[in-house]
Amino acid sequence: MVELKTGPVTDQHEESRTIVHSVSTSSLKAILSPVEQGIVVIDDCRSLVFANDAALRMLQAGTEDEAFHILMRRVPASIFDQARAQTATVTFLDVSNEERRSLIGIEISFFEELLGTPSYVIFMNDFSKWRELDDLHSRFATYLSHHLRTPLTAVRNAMRILSQEEKPLEKTEHDKLLDIGWRNVEKLITSLDEIQKIFMIESEEMNVCRTLVRANREMKPLLDDLECQGKIRGYKLKTPDITIFAGRSRLHDFVRTAVDAYWKWMDEAPFIECVYSIREDMHFVGDDHRMLKISLRPRFHVQSGRTRGRLKDFLSYHEAHRGLVLTRIAMALDGEIDIDSKDTVSLLIPFDPPFNREKDLVHPIHVMIERAGLTGCQFHLTAMRMVGEMTFDGRFKKQLEECLCRSIGSDGMVSMGEEPLSYSIFVINRSLEEVAGLMKGIHQHFIRACSESGEEIYPSIRWEVRYSYTPSTDGSTIETSLLEDICS
Repeated sequence: MVELKTGPVTDQHEESRTIVHSVSTSSLKAILSPVEQGIVVIDDCRSLVFANDAALRMLQAGTEDEAFHILMRRVPASIFDQARAQTATVTFLDVSNEERRSLIGIEISFFEELLGTPSYVIFMNDFSKWRELDDLHSRFATYLSHHLRTPLTAVRNAMRILSQEEKPLEKTEHDKLLDIGWRNVEKLITSLDEIQKIFMIESEEMNVCRTLVRANREMKPLLDDLECQGKIRGYKLKTPDITIFAGRSRLHDFVRTAVDAYWKWMDEAPFIECVYSIREDMHFVGDDHRMLKISLRPRFHVQSGRTRGRLKDFLSYHEAHRGLVLTRIAMALDGEIDIDSKDTVSLLIPFDPPFNREKDLVHPIHVMIERAGLTGCQFHLTAMRMVGEMTFDGRFKKQLEECLCRSIGSDGMVSMGEEPLSYSIFVINRSLEEVAGLMKGIHQHFIRACSESGEEIYPSIRWEVRYSYTPSTDGSTIETSLLEDICS
């Protein structure tokens, strides 16, 4: 009776193992087939289970059996014994034919119960990819040589001809050489900007000098300049008068990079529509997160057609570096980028970002000290804050920021202060007496604005000079307050 019971049970057990082995093999095949790394699975009897497409491509084989025979013929049998003993099992194959030569790295692992039975898994890596990387480096060097050396050579030749005094040139030739020199200098600057952005992304150095700006007054001169340069064929600006803390230079970089991306994508100078809007997101904790949304979209010609594909796909594959630059600039502005299905590029910047010592104090003060040193003029850092009635602080904040934007010209900048409703004002090319007059003028403008808006109770303004820098005649500097204390 024992034998009668044992027979059917044993047969049923073997049948179950066969079914499990079959299901596991098909599942493993489905998982490993699309993997880019070459993979070959061999059972304990050194018979082929399967090989994925990447393995066939690396071994330059037409079928799985052909790939298996290449491995068995080229890989020493001792490698499999080492893998079974759980020791390091790595070797290399030099696979070549008339068209291609590849160096393949082989790594073999042994698994006791991979498919219900002991199995070997062979992993393959194509080291010829490193050669492709070397080719990329070579092409990059060639690109640099073409885009940097060629303009430099043209400028040098033009300047050499212009500097020949023994044979003065006619006005037409003189103007032509100047035009050659100017155009090639512009090409050189553009190429250097591209390289700088790429390396800044690699080193994650996309810091900004954050300052108070009026968005519409920043955008109009920028778009005018782009139109004069021929990078856009026109624009339509629909922007309210909004003040926001942002990096002015990075904001300009974002717009210029977006325009360049449109140019490449459309293969022509675009007509740009620039629209501002405010997006408000209500968080679960109840606070409201407001962001300024700057949207840039092209206006297409009727005859241009839609065969170019989507801008988002274009910036993901064909011009991926431009998409990366746009994303990193948005991150540096504490914002985010959005490209919708209508090919509109939008930059979202928070209205009330948290104070950042590097962006709002340390970086601006070093920039302004450098400007003051180059021009040989004084520099003063003034701290200003609102004190008193704060019931309608949002409205008072808007009025004070408008007064600051009207009063601070190109010789100064305004950054966010460390305390709530406070500001750091950086001013160069003015004496302490002139700075005091400037602060009093801002205070008077603020009081007048509050009175004209019907406010009966409004906060007062307090200010103090925190740091001064004055170049002296002997080349040294006279400083009040310690820079290290401010920047620490």
